[in-house]
Amino acid sequence: MMRFDPFREIEELAQRMDRGFTGNSSVARFSPPVDIHEDEQGLELTLDLPGVSPDTLNIEAENSTLTVQAERKYSRVEGKTAHRVERAYGTFTRTFSIPTKYDLSKVEADFDHGTLTLKVPRSEAAQKRSITVRTGGQASQPKTVEADAQS
Repeated sequence: MMRFDPFREIEELAQRMDRGFTGNSSVARFSPPVDIHEDEQGLELTLDLPGVSPDTLNIEAENSTLTVQAERKYSRVEGKTAHRVERAYGTFTRTFSIPTKYDLSKVEADFDHGTLTLKVPRSEAAQKRSITVRTGGQASQPKTVEADAQS
C-alpha cells in the first residue's frame, strides 16, 4: 500500500505544466544561486555551478553590466533508463548591473570545485583617501574622505 502525499502530487503537476509550456523544464529552471558581498575593496559575487566545466564559462563585462554564461550538459548513457531527472541542465545566463563606482576592466574570476568567484574592485575615483586640510596656512590632521561616484 502506497501513502498519499499531496505535496508530491502538487510538485509533479507543476513539473508537467512547466514541460507543457516550455517543452523542457530543465532549461527553464537552471538559474544558479548567487551571493553578492561588498567591502572596502569592491564587490565579490559567488555563484554555485556544480557540474559545469570551466571550458563552458563565458564572462563579459561591458557598460556597467557583468554577464556570466555557462552550460551544464546532460550525458545520456545508452542502455540506461532515466526514471527521474531532477537536476537542471542546459545553458544559463545571469546578468548583473554594476554601479559605476566599480571598475569592470579589472574583474578577476576564480573557479574552484564548482564555485565561481568574481571580484570587481572599486574604481580609483571611488577609493577612500586621506586629504590634508590647511587652516591659516598650517597643515592639520589628515581626514579620510570617500569619493562620490558622481565626482
